Amino acid sequence: MKTRDRILKTALALFNESGEAGVSLAQIAAALDISEGNLWYHFRTKRDLIAALLDELEQTIEQQHERPPADPGNVSTYADYSRQCFRTMWAYRFLYRARFDPGKDRELAERRLAITVRGHHHSERHLTEMARCKLLDASPSEIAELVTADRIVSRYWFDYLQERYGLVQLSEADLQSGVKQIFALYRPYLSAAARAQIAAAMPPGRKAARR
Repeated sequence: MKTRDRILKTALALFNESGEAGVSLAQIAAALDISEGNLWYHFRTKRDLIAALLDELEQTIEQQHERPPADPGNVSTYADYSRQCFRTMWAYRFLYRARFDPGKDRELAERRLAITVRGHHHSERHLTEMARCKLLDASPSEIAELVTADRIVSRYWFDYLQERYGLVQLSEADLQSGVKQIFALYRPYLSAAARAQIAAAMPPGRKAARR
């Protein structure tokens, strides 16, 4: 692995663990067992590192959004989409928790906002497609409300798990629990066809009585 890629991978792990404010370039260099000068050759500032990781996140999201639904008439397609979104959010969780001040760094703040907006529009397209395929019985205004609720639950699901269960490592059960929460929002609008598919698409998630 190239040094630049190693730096990004290590920085991402440390930022996810401690937040970007709690990690210095010196700590990243020490974790990699390289000199700070070597790190500076690739990234002069921590802001440069964060911007590069934001590039990675944007590219990952675009790749996910470009893929058309594998089977638009099957609920599992949309469950898989939610599951992949959660995986991406976990992989770059420090960026989802970051609060970039537009007054101090307008570019990063606007790029972070654009990620939220793109996610909202993509969820809206998926729910509209579910309605077209008779999996969802919801009006455009109801879909708009569902999308907002969907994005709020998605955005704070890991924060809830961390506070409630002390989440450190993401498991498949955690992913399934997140997907189940999203589909709990959809449940009043699911068609009979969707309800017939839902059990197979939703294996058990995290048990609520863990603590």
